Amino acid sequence: MQNTEAVAQEARAKILVADDSRTQCLLLTKILEQAGYQVITAVDGVEAVRLFKKCSPDLIILDILMPNMDGLEAATLIKKELADNYVPIIFITELNTDKSLQKCIDVGADDFVHKPFRSVALVAKIHSLLYVKQLYQEQYLQKQQLIEYQQHLAQEEAIAATLYENIIHAGFLEVAEAKYFLSPMALFNGDVFLVAKTPGNQLYVFLGDFTGHGLSASFGSGPVAEIFYGMTAKGFGISEIIAEINRKMKNLLPINMFLAATIVAFFTDTQSINLITCGLPDHYLCNTESRKLQIIPSKNLPLGIVDSFEPNQQVFQVGSGDYLYLFTDGVIEAENMQGEPFAATGVIESIKQEKKGYDAILAALNEHTKGLEQQDDITLVELQCNVIDAQWMQMETKVKHDALQALPWKMSMEFQAATLKHVNPVPIVINSIMEIQNFLEHRETIFLIVTELFANALDHGLLKLDSQMKQTPEGFMQFYAEREQRLEELQNGAIHLHFNHQATAKGGRLVIKMRDTGEGFDFNAMNVDLAENQQNFGRGMSLLQSLCKELEYSGNGSHVKAVYEWEA
Repeated sequence: MQNTEAVAQEARAKILVADDSRTQCLLLTKILEQAGYQVITAVDGVEAVRLFKKCSPDLIILDILMPNMDGLEAATLIKKELADNYVPIIFITELNTDKSLQKCIDVGADDFVHKPFRSVALVAKIHSLLYVKQLYQEQYLQKQQLIEYQQHLAQEEAIAATLYENIIHAGFLEVAEAKYFLSPMALFNGDVFLVAKTPGNQLYVFLGDFTGHGLSASFGSGPVAEIFYGMTAKGFGISEIIAEINRKMKNLLPINMFLAATIVAFFTDTQSINLITCGLPDHYLCNTESRKLQIIPSKNLPLGIVDSFEPNQQVFQVGSGDYLYLFTDGVIEAENMQGEPFAATGVIESIKQEKKGYDAILAALNEHTKGLEQQDDITLVELQCNVIDAQWMQMETKVKHDALQALPWKMSMEFQAATLKHVNPVPIVINSIMEIQNFLEHRETIFLIVTELFANALDHGLLKLDSQMKQTPEGFMQFYAEREQRLEELQNGAIHLHFNHQATAKGGRLVIKMRDTGEGFDFNAMNVDLAENQQNFGRGMSLLQSLCKELEYSGNGSHVKAVYEWEA
């Protein structure tokens, strides 16, 4: 049953009657007014069209046979004016043939009344058609509201997607050595791929895959990118970065979500890559010359599951012919028409082809999934492990700033054995210096100097490691395994750092003094010319001499003074 308001609206409905018979018009007017409707009359089709435009009736009754313009032509013109509106049309006719009725239907008739008509039947038809009109208007309004909502939602999603891209790619470093294919299943990507350089000219790469896909899966990408870019720019190691991302994800993600991820660091001085793998599918390290393929499995839990962990790090010696392949599970789980997954075998067989693996994998994956919709986010990454003359090493990362006033300041720190086991002090120290003297243009150089001085103090002074171990790839791996073990067993010892910065006529002079409590090391044996050194060790001392105005070791090598001068 209609409610009271609907009945009242119907009673106030305005009806246009067009008939060239005065008697017929008077009869219809009386019937309709007695039923509670407002009535407007026209004597032919021309006047009916004019009054329709002027008065906007709720329903129209047209006689078919009228002078000047008949009812069929009038109905045709009226329908063109309606657009998205709906106004029912009833034809009054003496004709009763199928052909004549079809003509009425073709011009948009909603019902018919045959002469002579019964008033009860006519009022019933009007009542029924006005109710249909009311339902149409309600449906049309709901449709418009839905369209507006969808447009608003699309606008909001577009804004969110733009913000998402800006956050993810705010610090993204495009490098020739990193090829990547990202294909989200929805507008938002549950996979995240990040690339950045450290102040020490190391390249960091991060690939992550959140549980699920779409907006909910991409929710954590922003915080991940912020941590990755921020800590990379400050020079933190990949273990510290991945631990911080894990902590953030544990606090942020719901209990049924986690982040499978891998972080890779490229080290130019040792010609190696370090990986921390956390739940992604196996990675593959392939040499284009020998076609040798190394499988790199995950060694850690996905991020966001446990509160904290000490990540297991994998180290590999690499050369210019080595390529590392990373991908999310959307690649190997992609199905063909028979429901068969692409699987790891599809990736391996593609990599082993003569042409480059990246193009081969994509071609094989596209052929495998031909004709099917994507079922998950897909990301494929190929990293050329060229750490000797990689283009990213030559990319300018310094930012030119306005001339800064050199400030006089001093700072001293001491890091004891218990702290050295868990903290890399270098990024902390450098960021403290940047807070005092904001010479960002010189950050990379100062970072390299402090890193080399600290590495010598820790590795050789306190841990008593011998760099001669690095002469072979196996020895290189042994060196870092031994370093990790000795650091864990370190009970006593400390490293003291002292910084003294003073203004000069052209800029500033930073004096760095570092002292360890160990037995020292033979610094003269490590002083090999940088250009002539073809070994996997001994480059640090020559690098320090090239960067510093002065470099002076004293005693048994446990004391060092380095002077760096900069110009505004």
